[in-house]
Amino acid sequence: MKETKFVNILELNDELREKVRRWRNKERIRKCMLTQHTITKEEHHKWIESLTHGSNWKFWVIFAEEIPIGSAYLQNINHEELTSEWGFYIGEDSYRGKGLSKCILAKLLKLFFEEMRFEVLFTKVLSGNIPALNLYRKFRFREIDRLPLNSKGKVVLLEFSKKDWIDFREQLLEK
Repeated sequence: MKETKFVNILELNDELREKVRRWRNKERIRKCMLTQHTITKEEHHKWIESLTHGSNWKFWVIFAEEIPIGSAYLQNINHEELTSEWGFYIGEDSYRGKGLSKCILAKLLKLFFEEMRFEVLFTKVLSGNIPALNLYRKFRFREIDRLPLNSKGKVVLLEFSKKDWIDFREQLLEK
């Protein structure tokens, strides 16, 4: 298993921040996101600026063996109810299909439940994103709803609780 680490995007230089925008604008990534338009440099800059002022987002660049390969984020963080939604993507094509998604998800769950001490993690996945749905099912996320999106399908809402983490932690970290 490759060593992965999460680095806050606010701690990175402009070149790496721009790399995140280029990853996010890749067709294969955009088509799996709820917001699928091409993100402009100006829009990206404003969004990064907003991260410095708010507490309902955390955004990391994922490094595998010191190479930036993708992004992970928490959004809609609720500090009172200790909940959040999460998402991620691997932007570097040469790092796809190597089992890193499992490593990234395990690392995020450990961070979310053990370091941040939150209670429930949600994720929204387009119903056609079968690889993501399969990953979440392997990690014992439960489907709690299907919401209409547009003519392209539905959004599947999944959840994973602190109790799930306690019950399945050892099995999930072995994956």
